[in-house]
Amino acid sequence: YKRQLLNELVKGTLKRRGTLDAVLANFVHVGFDTLPPWIQNSLRLGAYQLLYLDRIPAHAAVSESVVLARKYGHPGTAGLANSVLRRVSETSRDELLAPLEAIPDPLGRLEAVTSHPRWLLERWLERFSIDDVTRLAEANNRAARLGLRANRIKLDRKELIKRLEQHELTATPGRWSDSTVWVEGEIDLATLPLLPRGDCTVQDESETLVGQLVSPRPGYRVLDLCAAPGGKTTHLAELMSDRGEIVAVEKHPSRARVLREGIARLGLNSVEVREGDAVEMRWQGDFHRVLVDAPCSGLGVLARRADARWRKKPNIIPRMAAVQKQLLDSAASAVRRGGALVYSVCTFEPEETVDVISSFLEQHPGFRLIDAKGYLPGEVVSEEGALLCLPHVHDTDGVFAVRLERVGKYGKDSAEDATGE
Repeated sequence: YKRQLLNELVKGTLKRRGTLDAVLANFVHVGFDTLPPWIQNSLRLGAYQLLYLDRIPAHAAVSESVVLARKYGHPGTAGLANSVLRRVSETSRDELLAPLEAIPDPLGRLEAVTSHPRWLLERWLERFSIDDVTRLAEANNRAARLGLRANRIKLDRKELIKRLEQHELTATPGRWSDSTVWVEGEIDLATLPLLPRGDCTVQDESETLVGQLVSPRPGYRVLDLCAAPGGKTTHLAELMSDRGEIVAVEKHPSRARVLREGIARLGLNSVEVREGDAVEMRWQGDFHRVLVDAPCSGLGVLARRADARWRKKPNIIPRMAAVQKQLLDSAASAVRRGGALVYSVCTFEPEETVDVISSFLEQHPGFRLIDAKGYLPGEVVSEEGALLCLPHVHDTDGVFAVRLERVGKYGKDSAEDATGE
């Protein structure tokens, strides 16, 4: 319980920081922004418990925050924390939040109510309605659901649900992937034996759909250019019944070690890990499938990365787009005629998604975009034929992926080219 509470306090306070700061500003007359960081955080922790948690007595939330303020400040800051949080505790939640709804500047109001940085809200409002932006932001503020992918080499989804029930856990089938289950309620993964035993892998359903879009067959040669930590790599091996060859590339030795550990845990033999920079590698065009699960801004997984919304800045988007284009250029040379290249990112910003693909297709006329509806349910496919999951629409992580096929030697996709038969 203590570990779960610590997790809730840290992640919840980080996610709701913008709202907490706006609320606290109405009680700190010297100016909340003028307080030392440690005192700000002590007040945020206390206010989060008072506003969003109902199992912690108000006096306990106030008392613990005052102890922190005294430890990292002085008697004066402890007195300030006590005064502010007592007044917050004596005010109803509706009364605390009402001034935020009354902020005259619409963007400032959205910023305070949804606890997201202004620059990000401005970007989203260029493409979505204010109602959709509010729903998207609130989806990011919820606790991210826990998805598990059944290791199809060992068991199917029905058996995984049964084994989870034996550990008194309730699981429901995923909506679009026949390998996914959603685990309900609080769970301590460190105590779940199904993971070290290799029965399953932690993976959001949207990420599992990327593997389905790659759609490798047993016996194929597959290249995964950005493989660690290995969720998609191992899924590809499972889809191939662990028959064939997967070359998994990872730049950083520490992440490559994690990748190897995950492969061993799942009992897979078809994956070879190579360490190196995928941008600098050159290939001979003999892979049936190539996956580029590219590094990105990560703005589709803000529900899982509590501090990311505050840590990331607008310049991360063009910076990542430049890397993504380099990776795709490198990957293009690895795809055999009739083979397929799948590009995926956990974001839905245009510069990292449709713009990257448009640029690639202009520079590589030997590839064409294939409608993902041939591989995935229509509900998760955009009008342009890409896999597109949005947190507020699909209740998953935000993910974008496209399938690009290299034209066969007869001017069209050739099954003979793709299979090597």
